[in-house]
Amino acid sequence: MRSFDVIVIGYGPTGKVLARQLSDFGHSVAVVERWPAAYPLPRAVGYDHEIRRMFQALGLGREIEALSRPMNHYVWYNADWKVLIDLDETRESISGGRTGYLFNQPDLERVLEQDLAGRPGVTLLTSHEATSVINTGAGAEVRVSPFDITTRRIDASRTETLSARYVVGCDGANSLVRQAIGSTQFDHGFDAQWLVVDVRPHDLANLPVPDAAQWCNPERPTTIVPSGVANRRWEFMIKPDEDADAFASEDKAWELLAPWMKRSDGELVRHAIYRFRSLLAQGWRKGPLLIAGDAAHVMPPFMGQGMCSGLRDAWNLGWKLDRVLTGRSSERLLDAYEKERAPHVDGYIRLSMEMGKVICVPDPEAAKARDAAFFNGAVPPPPPFPGLIAGVIATDEAGQPLPGAGTLLPHDELEASGRSERLDAVTGRAFALITAADNVGALDADSRALAERLGVRIIVLGEGGYHDVHGRLSGWLAANGVSVVLARPDFYAFGAAASPAATGQLLQQLAARLVA
Repeated sequence: MRSFDVIVIGYGPTGKVLARQLSDFGHSVAVVERWPAAYPLPRAVGYDHEIRRMFQALGLGREIEALSRPMNHYVWYNADWKVLIDLDETRESISGGRTGYLFNQPDLERVLEQDLAGRPGVTLLTSHEATSVINTGAGAEVRVSPFDITTRRIDASRTETLSARYVVGCDGANSLVRQAIGSTQFDHGFDAQWLVVDVRPHDLANLPVPDAAQWCNPERPTTIVPSGVANRRWEFMIKPDEDADAFASEDKAWELLAPWMKRSDGELVRHAIYRFRSLLAQGWRKGPLLIAGDAAHVMPPFMGQGMCSGLRDAWNLGWKLDRVLTGRSSERLLDAYEKERAPHVDGYIRLSMEMGKVICVPDPEAAKARDAAFFNGAVPPPPPFPGLIAGVIATDEAGQPLPGAGTLLPHDELEASGRSERLDAVTGRAFALITAADNVGALDADSRALAERLGVRIIVLGEGGYHDVHGRLSGWLAANGVSVVLARPDFYAFGAAASPAATGQLLQQLAARLVA
């Protein structure tokens, strides 16, 4: 029986990023995937600035930027092409750069695969199907069998059992690991079928289409967006009274594309019918078994947050598993994973549903009422993206997050002695106390010793330390009326403080969260 620290089931973006982190932390990880390589056709097409920051922290920023296209304006039109919503994606994000980016998933997956190839501690078991997952009490065992892509069958005569301290199911909406945990799924009630069509135009620049749009036309609600640097994506709603099977043919895809392009204008890359759901697992962990990505949640695609949410799961779980595997934290730290991620992703599901309710209106009279509400200013703007509300964050005596705790922190370039580095390169995926020099000097000896014991890196801004080139960090501190922020390894704030005494209390709270 081969043994590993962690077995990851599923080799999509979530599984790849989690495996990469575990390798970086020095752990052994086996990745089990039934297919021999990444799915070769487009699926997700968008990621946001937080995910871009993640790719940069992994050292993959340049490669992924080369296959991505920054978003401009994401515009929602009514049937007459009058603007209902204009989301300006060109605005500067707190992470630096645009707020959104568009890509072709197979290109992204190849970059992630090439990055993992040959990394220490990573065993890839592609063309293998996980057939059972067992919680042994002391860890977990996974039975795997070779999978034949031609016959779509497993070879049970060559079944092998793998063992690990933890198993993470990144194995999609029909997750085997979720079934082993016994999780239930909360259904928010969104349920619609859409035909998704990807094309590669011969002349992309002269294609007569809006850049990135939702056409909220009750005759056929339609999504039109770029897919990376060469492809375009259309999504067509299948109305409740229509037969989805009638939309499965290539001829039907070209019929729906006709207002924008004809067969001679490009290549049809893929057409597939998708069922858009809104499901959130309840029970993300049971002992050594955990789930992430689509295994834990699925959502409508209208805000482009499906893959992003899975990558946030991996980024959150990676540092927690590392602390537990190295004995710096008890496994109770893993209980914070669902407490943090479930409410966070639930906010994205709800936001995506609300945006879906704008476009998924096949009734003409209801569409007119919707349009009138927007034009009269009766519809509030979309709410801000959620933060963390529980878990490893600083709270008051009532258990409520302290000001600033759980929010995504700004990113910046830090310059010292003529050398500029990214903030994540300076923090090194560790907790970091970011403050001015005079505040560091005022910390008492006990607080300093506690920070060192917890592995908290102290990053000094200002004289004698770093200059934040774009002023985002110092600006955040000033805007929040604090002089210190304690940053987590995943870019979120544990908490902030306005005095040395409050900083000491922050460190004590962190110790209680991490060491208990």
